[in-house]
Amino acid sequence: MATWNAIAATSKAILAVLEEGCPRERFPIAPSFELVQPQRLAGSAALPEGISLCLWRVAVNPRRALPPRRTPDGRRLKPSLPLDLHYLLVPVANVAETQHRLLGWALRELEDHPVLGAGELNRQLAEPAVFAPDEAVELVADPLALADFLALWDKARATLPVAMGYTVRMLLVDSEVGLGEGPPVRERDFGLARVAG
Repeated sequence: MATWNAIAATSKAILAVLEEGCPRERFPIAPSFELVQPQRLAGSAALPEGISLCLWRVAVNPRRALPPRRTPDGRRLKPSLPLDLHYLLVPVANVAETQHRLLGWALRELEDHPVLGAGELNRQLAEPAVFAPDEAVELVADPLALADFLALWDKARATLPVAMGYTVRMLLVDSEVGLGEGPPVRERDFGLARVAG
């Protein structure tokens, strides 16, 4: 499972898929690729031409009841924290046609690469192995609900840029806190009693 650096590694890996796959010669601009914070979306005119990726919401996945996990050496640790990461992919260009071309290309590129493996995820940060070798994350197109879009628009107090929503579901962030080991169970007492009738 993943360390607490998993969110940063995932964000950078999504951006890397786009940057590495970009057919730069097919665009009239030299697109940049940048992680941005939500407050930057309000001034979308100030964003560089290219693709901006914004992590705008993080939620604990509703299927939270996970069992404690065991390490390879047998230690019991607190359960992993299952997170859903919600992103906005924002194409930015001074010319509408170029913006639409960037959007179409980026949507297709992410649809062609919906699963990011541990190799792609781990090479994004300087820290050692954030994800275990058998781990991966799945990126799912998840357009904003109208209520969410209107709430963002209201907070931005400006015209929001064209954007597409994506979600990474059940990103498991591991705990390093151990759970105490009790002695083996030898007898169960169910506390049965006779009810007077």
